[in-house]
Amino acid sequence: MGNREHNYSSISYDAIRALSVDRSAHVHFVGIGGVSMYSLAVLTLSYGATVSGSDRVESDRTRDLMLRGVQVFIAHTEGNVGDADLVVYSHAISQDNPELCEARRLNIPLVSRAQYLGAIMLGYSSRIGVSGSHGKSTTVAMLDSIFSYIPTPPTVLSGADLTIGSPLRIGSHDVLIYEACEYKDSFLRFSPTISVALNLELDHTDYFEDIDALKCSFCNALERAGRFALVNGDDENLSSIIKKIKSPVISFGSREGNDYRYSVTSFRQVGFEFEISRFGSVIGNFEINVPGVFNVANATAAIIVALEYGIDRDIIFEALRTYRGITGRLEYIGSRYGRRVFYDYAHHPTEILASVNALKQQVNEPLTVVFMPHTFSRTKALWNEFCGALSQADHLIITDIYPAREKPISGVTSQRLADTIGNSAIYCPEESIIEKIDSSTSGSIVLMGAGDFESIKKEILKT
Repeated sequence: MGNREHNYSSISYDAIRALSVDRSAHVHFVGIGGVSMYSLAVLTLSYGATVSGSDRVESDRTRDLMLRGVQVFIAHTEGNVGDADLVVYSHAISQDNPELCEARRLNIPLVSRAQYLGAIMLGYSSRIGVSGSHGKSTTVAMLDSIFSYIPTPPTVLSGADLTIGSPLRIGSHDVLIYEACEYKDSFLRFSPTISVALNLELDHTDYFEDIDALKCSFCNALERAGRFALVNGDDENLSSIIKKIKSPVISFGSREGNDYRYSVTSFRQVGFEFEISRFGSVIGNFEINVPGVFNVANATAAIIVALEYGIDRDIIFEALRTYRGITGRLEYIGSRYGRRVFYDYAHHPTEILASVNALKQQVNEPLTVVFMPHTFSRTKALWNEFCGALSQADHLIITDIYPAREKPISGVTSQRLADTIGNSAIYCPEESIIEKIDSSTSGSIVLMGAGDFESIKKEILKT
């Protein structure tokens, strides 16, 4: 594995946790505008510690933090660190960031987001971590909906806004539900009581050398589960490591041989009815009212966790029946001259293909995909897979690659990607997208990718 993060801090998890709840302590977050960093900052603020942070641009989240009394610096400079007792940094932050360099110079304990979460989760009795290449945020949101019915609602850390309009729900210390991200082996910092693995595909190729490295990481993460690991037995890569996992394993899927099995019994225009059985005995019928058959697998994982936790089946049924999805996942955001406009976070070929197929089934008309590739390394490593998935769009507009933390790679461009796909694919810089949509495409529109779509969203909805 390449590009290992450096651990410049020898501070223990107990010491990190003590600082996070110390009302006299000051915790500084570098990259505080990111979803997970924002949530950790607000959670720390609720514990009573003083919180500050920085980010390169102002956003809705940084403004929200300021309204909560958090000192937020826009731009990264060494002076932002101030008198902090602990500095937490996002994985999107480079190791030569001036604030990280200043923390090292001042011998201020410096920890990654994953280390910080790994420490503070020790204050929660049950810790449910959801991992997988796809579907983490959706499954966490489904668990949030179900567990919100119990007498002591959970604390939830999601990668997308929950139904409450925030990626964070501050609840009791009885249950913590969180996304267990694999990037840079983050989930190896955690201590779950229940681990969930939804699927496993090659991704984050700037860190993982190959699929075997990723399998090894997942195996190590899943066997950290104190009670059990719930693993999708239908997934080829996950099924290949099940026997290597040292913790108790419960398997689920649609195929024979899994401990829990689901089968779709009814298709709707938006949603599904499905049956779940355990070792051949039917547990019950459930329904979800969100598109995408992949969401049946996500819902099944959430149902099994809730059942194993002891939540009543009728409560689970009602929670999922009323669940309406999360922001950024096949989300309807408005219209343009009568054309429906959606946004979807899909940025991996498997996600793109699943989302395109789900939307085609839902809209029943031509589909225009506006795709923003995310990172040069992912685009290069999965080039052929991207070409295959994106070719399913009726009209395809590809805008410039969102670099995130990366520098350009020679020959890896959106223009070349569009040329390779051919036919309906058009490369278009961001400033010309709206004109191209209006003049060269038809049908419903989906903005797709994990990059910054905010300005495009605003422009496309101006009608």
